[in-house]
Amino acid sequence: MKKLLLTVIMVVFPSSIFAIGGLGLSVGSATFSVDESFSPMMVLEQEAGYFHQHSFENGGSFGGYLYVDIIPVLGGLDIEINGLASPYNFTFYNDAMELADVEPDTFKFIFAAGNTYITIQKPIFKLGIPFLAKAKLFAGGGFNRHAAIPIINQEMMESVVLDEDGNTDLAEGEFDSDALIDYLEENMFEATGVHFQGGLQFRLLTFDLFAYYRYTIAKDVVPGNAGFSSMNMRLGLGI
Repeated sequence: MKKLLLTVIMVVFPSSIFAIGGLGLSVGSATFSVDESFSPMMVLEQEAGYFHQHSFENGGSFGGYLYVDIIPVLGGLDIEINGLASPYNFTFYNDAMELADVEPDTFKFIFAAGNTYITIQKPIFKLGIPFLAKAKLFAGGGFNRHAAIPIINQEMMESVVLDEDGNTDLAEGEFDSDALIDYLEENMFEATGVHFQGGLQFRLLTFDLFAYYRYTIAKDVVPGNAGFSSMNMRLGLGI
C-alpha cells in the first residue's frame, strides 16, 4: 500500500514542480586591488599641497536575488541586485605641515557600487532525492549594470567643505553631509558589462543554498580595473 501511494504521489506531483524558481539574500567577497594615487591640492591657482588616496583591495557585497527555471530552451533566468563596498584611507598634506614636521591626519572614506546582474544559466549535472533534497551544478553568463561613486579628490572636497554662507572654504569650512550626497549623485560613474558564473545549488525541502564564483568584466567600475572576481553565497526559499 505504501509503495502504491508513493508511486501515485510521484506521478501526480513530479519533483519538477518544486524547481520553478526561488528568491532570497546573497552575500559575496570580491577580489580586486586599487593602486594608491597622488593629486595636487590647489588654492588660489597655486599648489599648496597634495592629496594621497591610499591603495586598497577587496570588498564585500550584500543583496538579493530572484530566479526562474521554467524558460524553454534558454534554461533559467537569474536576477541579482547587490551593493559592493570597500573602505580606504585618504590623507591631505600641505606645505605648512611639512615645514613644521607635523604628521598629517588620515581619514577613512568608502568606495561603493550598486550592481545588477541578469544571467541565463543551465544545469550541468543534477542529483536529487524526491520531495526531500536536490543538488545541481550550474554555469551561465549574462549582462550587468553598475553605478559607482567617485574616489575622493579636490573637487569633492570643495563641494562638501563649506562656510556658513554655503561657499567653498577648505581652511575654515565645515563638512556638509547634504552637499556630499548631492555630489555623489551628480558624479556617479555608470557602466555596463558582461559576466560569467558557475557553482552549486543545494535545495532541502523549500530552502535554497547556493555557492558560486562570478567574474565580472566591466571597465573602471572598480577604479583602474577592467573587471573583478567574487565568491558568493545565497540563502533563500524555493517557489
